[in-house]
Amino acid sequence: MKKGYLFLIGGAEDRKGDKRVLKHLVDQTNPSNIIIIPTASKYPKDVYRSYADAFSDLGIKEIECLDIRYRDEVDREKNFEAIERADLVYFGGGDQVKLVATLNRTRLFDRIIERLESGDLHIAGTSAGAAAAGNPILYNGDRRGLKKGSIKYSEGFGFIDGVAIDTHFSARKRLTRLCQLLVSGHCRKGIGLDENTGIVIHPNLHFTVIGSGMVTIVSSTHVSGSNYRAVANGENLRFNNMHVGFLPAGTRFSIRKWSILGRPGH
Repeated sequence: MKKGYLFLIGGAEDRKGDKRVLKHLVDQTNPSNIIIIPTASKYPKDVYRSYADAFSDLGIKEIECLDIRYRDEVDREKNFEAIERADLVYFGGGDQVKLVATLNRTRLFDRIIERLESGDLHIAGTSAGAAAAGNPILYNGDRRGLKKGSIKYSEGFGFIDGVAIDTHFSARKRLTRLCQLLVSGHCRKGIGLDENTGIVIHPNLHFTVIGSGMVTIVSSTHVSGSNYRAVANGENLRFNNMHVGFLPAGTRFSIRKWSILGRPGH
C-alpha cells in the first residue's frame, strides 16, 4: 500500500528538549522539505518560527510556511508549487473549525489528499491539526460533557472518516465530551490523544502510540440505557456500557478492527 503516513499529535509536544515525538516523525518519514500550515492559529508566524527551529535542530534544511489565513488565499499558484515540493505537511494547533473551514474542499487540499493517497506525501497534525483529521470534529464542552448540548461538532477533513479525534485529552479532562458526541450517534468511535503523545497511522489503518502520555480509545457501539434523545439541552446524560481503553507508548492498534494488536512476531 503506497499511501503516506498520518501522524496525529495531542498537542504541547516537546520542541526544545529531546523532541521525542517530532524526532520519531522525522525518522519515520525522512523528509527533505517540510511545509508548515499554521492556519488554525491566531499567531501563525510564531507557530512557524517555533516549528522551523525544532525541525532545523532535527536536521531538516528546507522548512517552508504556507501562511494561509483566508479561504480566498488557498488556491494560489505559489501554494501549489510549495505542496509539490513537500515531503511532509504539518498542520499546527489553534482552532480546528477555522482550519477545516478554510482548507476543506479546495483544489489545494484535494491535491494534498492526492499526494497522500499516492504515497508521495506524509501528513502530520498537532492539537487542532490532529483534531481536524477525523470526521466529525469536536469542540466546546470541556468539563461539561455530561450536560446535553454542551458540545459542538462539524465536518472534519476525514482522513479517518467516522472517527472523532480529541486532543489535550487528559490535561483538559475531555473524556466526557467525547462520550457525549459518541452517544449522540453522530459517530461511534473516538480517539483521545494526550499532550506530547501521538499515533503513527499506517496505510492499513494500524497505528502505533508514541510519546510520553496515553491514547484513549472510546466506542459507543454497545451503549445501552441512553437518555440522549429524551432529555433537553442542559440536562444530565445517562448511558451504560461505553467501552473505554488506554494505550501507552509502543501499543499497536487496528482502527478497522478496533482492537489492540500483538507485537510483531507474537
